[in-house]
Amino acid sequence: MEVLTETGISLLSSALFVLLAWTLSKTARHFARGVAAHLLHLDSEEVFANGGEAGPDIKRELSRAQTVFIFTSRGAELQRETFAEMITRSHTRRCRCRIMLPQLAVPTGEADWIADREAELHVFDSAFGTDLLRRQVAATYDYLTPLLVPGHLEVRGYNIPHLGRVVATERVLYLTPYSADRHGSSSPVIKYRRGQTYEVLMRLMDKLWTAAGSP
Repeated sequence: MEVLTETGISLLSSALFVLLAWTLSKTARHFARGVAAHLLHLDSEEVFANGGEAGPDIKRELSRAQTVFIFTSRGAELQRETFAEMITRSHTRRCRCRIMLPQLAVPTGEADWIADREAELHVFDSAFGTDLLRRQVAATYDYLTPLLVPGHLEVRGYNIPHLGRVVATERVLYLTPYSADRHGSSSPVIKYRRGQTYEVLMRLMDKLWTAAGSP
């Protein structure tokens, strides 16, 4: 009975510690999640509530990256501060970045996945429904085209369902799973360190890059 009591006290103390760590600061929360991930043998390092919260961390990782891979949908974030330094470093040949965006011209008989994602967005955002997403993707291509440098900053098109965004470096990978009922910018962002999940997703990205066509 005494052993059970001590065990209960220990579990309660642990729970209170985690709760206190969560309350105190973001750094403490990060530490607690890291300990939990280590104990459970997970390779996730952090979970951010949305893209805005993840932005500073992504920017910090990109600032020291030598190789970057980005798989995204409309790609508007590539024109913002989070990616600005990395785009500049790639353009000046100090970093290698591969970017995959949706393919604008869909061959006859193939599914149009830009239209599919637009239909999802239109359900909760009436601004969509008139091919707006395709125009936004085209604007991203227009922004990147003058900056492209073979072997350092390259872009290719894909035509598969828009299920998420990947931003990866040689050290970490950020995965944003897309939902049918919200914008990608409002979705959680999962940060993975190198491990099984990282390796599987990067293998998939490499395969998609090899198979990708022109915009």
